[in-house]
Amino acid sequence: MNMEQQASTNESTPQQDRILVTVDEAYALARVLGRGSYKVSRSLKEFAARVMDAGNPIFVLDLQHCIGMDSTFMGVLAGVSQRQQIESGRKLILCGVSEKLIHLMKTLGLNHLVDIQEDLPEQAEGEMTPLPEAGETPLESAHTMLEAHEKLVEIDDENQLRFQDVLDYLREDIQRQS
Repeated sequence: MNMEQQASTNESTPQQDRILVTVDEAYALARVLGRGSYKVSRSLKEFAARVMDAGNPIFVLDLQHCIGMDSTFMGVLAGVSQRQQIESGRKLILCGVSEKLIHLMKTLGLNHLVDIQEDLPEQAEGEMTPLPEAGETPLESAHTMLEAHEKLVEIDDENQLRFQDVLDYLREDIQRQS
């Protein structure tokens, strides 16, 4: 295997779930490598909040290298998209979305809150830097998961039945840890 093939293989099968980001005056771009999971959800949520607080550029999420998303991650995306719509009237833009991910989003009703595009806006490219992990405590992690799942219930009533046991467990877990 030559170096180009090895680099391509390494990019398409990342060692861990992570997010790369870049921001300029018009765009904030986050690229998910691996899975969009609870492990990276809080750091994405905090990054999006910082970006919107600083002037609300157009937020773009590149999912070309994303191999899956869990419900916590999708709940965070729902919250980010809702905030962006309230503050700017624009939906969160998702690019490079596989059919598998589109199906997951449709299952939970997230597809109504986002603008799915095939390609990244040309202007959204820039030097990417790794988004640091949030370094959250177990209690903070439970709060992030609870908020994300409550957001999913808020956007689609059918998610109440889907996540009732998860919501009950997280509320009990938070109560135990507090």
